[in-house]
Amino acid sequence: MEGTLELNDGKQLSYRFNHGNSEPTVVFMHGTLSDKNGTKSLFLEDFCEKRDISYVAFDFTGHGESSGEYTDGTIGIWFKNALDVIDRVAVGNVVLVGSSMGGWISLLTAQALPDRVKAVIGLAAAADFTKDVWDGFSIEQKQEVLDNGIIYTPNGWTEQGDPWTKRLFSDAEQFYVLHGKNSLNITCPVILIHGEKDDCVPVRKSFEIMDAVKTDDCKVIVLKNSGHRLSDEKDLAVLNSELSAILENME
Repeated sequence: MEGTLELNDGKQLSYRFNHGNSEPTVVFMHGTLSDKNGTKSLFLEDFCEKRDISYVAFDFTGHGESSGEYTDGTIGIWFKNALDVIDRVAVGNVVLVGSSMGGWISLLTAQALPDRVKAVIGLAAAADFTKDVWDGFSIEQKQEVLDNGIIYTPNGWTEQGDPWTKRLFSDAEQFYVLHGKNSLNITCPVILIHGEKDDCVPVRKSFEIMDAVKTDDCKVIVLKNSGHRLSDEKDLAVLNSELSAILENME
């Protein structure tokens, strides 16, 4: 079922909800400049349909079919999107699957909703990625952001490049999760899947998340020769196996 949430700021959030006959609800959170109709999302939708469990995927504000401009978005806004979807669409307990930026939002959501979130799977989870991007900027690039409020960096597939706004960087600081050992108050199982050849989010990021989460039930799976997207058949087979194990342990 395709649906739209009316948000408090007047914007609309596009989502897809397939109602199964058993819990939990699997909630997918896509990455930056992606949407709910990507390969991983459609794979998870099929996975849940075959098992008769509920599935939710949605487009963050400024992405896909949701309203708003990407350049108006922030981590805080996208985090609130996730909370709204789980509160108003998802049924019962949830398992979160977050890709890249969606992995960061999934961690924030698990920490905020400990009674409902029963497990998190991060796919190249990009926790605190704005800090990494900012630290990688030259002095001149940082000054351009401060002076103009935005900078574009080459991405290899669009003429303009990827936009980075001053608002995104400044807002994100209050949502950093990698402050040190056990700084992320998550006690449910956490699975972190990462490609060895990821050229967007370094593999060490998943190990930093593992150190930061409070739970001891956490593991990192590094896939040789996989990249950032984790959408190939072999990558999805690992996701299938790990999600299946989580669901079996919840029965």
